[in-house]
Amino acid sequence: MSATTGTATDYLDLLAKFRAFVTTDSALVAAGQNWTELKTNSTPYNVVDNTQTNTVEFETYLKAPGLSTTESIYMQLQAYQNVSANIFNWRLRGAAGFLTGSDWFHQPNPSPDAYAYLWDQPITYWFIVNGQRAIIIAKISTVYESMYIGKFLPYGTPSQYPYPLLIGGGGFQGAGGNVANLRFSDTSPSHRAFFDPQGVYYCHPDSSWQALSNWTGVSQNNQNVIWPWQTNITRGQRGAFMATDLDGTYTVFPSRFNNNTPSNNVLGEFDGVGMVTGFSNASENALTIGSDSWIVFQDTFRTALDNFCAVKFA
Repeated sequence: MSATTGTATDYLDLLAKFRAFVTTDSALVAAGQNWTELKTNSTPYNVVDNTQTNTVEFETYLKAPGLSTTESIYMQLQAYQNVSANIFNWRLRGAAGFLTGSDWFHQPNPSPDAYAYLWDQPITYWFIVNGQRAIIIAKISTVYESMYIGKFLPYGTPSQYPYPLLIGGGGFQGAGGNVANLRFSDTSPSHRAFFDPQGVYYCHPDSSWQALSNWTGVSQNNQNVIWPWQTNITRGQRGAFMATDLDGTYTVFPSRFNNNTPSNNVLGEFDGVGMVTGFSNASENALTIGSDSWIVFQDTFRTALDNFCAVKFA
């Protein structure tokens, strides 16, 4: 794993810095876990999102080698804008393969879209990357946009779960409506972090794309959810009542994907992301637990006790 933090000049520079990091970072290269950029498109074109015409400015098609260095994990990132609407966002997708002659919309078994809401001003960022996944945190004013693209840790063997790919951002296509056209300043239920989402997409063992969704509008969901941010509908989220350990330290709780549709299963968990209480805590706090280093981040603009995650940084 390799991690870095820095400042990008805007949403396009953030994508350029991410592409450079995953493909050339020395620690990733030394481990054989650097990613491959299969294709880029820098020719602008228009796409209509819910009757609004946005301009795509850059696309990249990436392949990660997995922790084994012999896998093929396919992800797509797209930067688009609408200057008059003050929109400067990313669109995220996963796929089952790559066709060099096909465009964004026609790759093999593509996921629905997820979104990250950025801007055209300086962005403080954190990249946490290994051979199978990337976690991207982007600080936009006082809002923390977060993305997870790549494999999660499945509760099963490679033959049982060959392609556990997850694509998550601050919004997702299944929310309907105007989600592609939201801004980082949006405070609606559709704008949530990937770890306590209104929706993220994962590739099911049957190769269909399914959604994990902790929230339906302003109400908690009880179908395919991510625990422990979503716990019990009637008793609420236990994280809302959680304090530090008795010695004042913090515990990071592993995530867990509970699946009711299309079948009852516990699928797996995030690679390097867990829940931590927000009690006496704040975004960008550093935690040391054993030999591991973690950084705390909040759910977009939210700062209640159950609105925080910890990302393993080293």
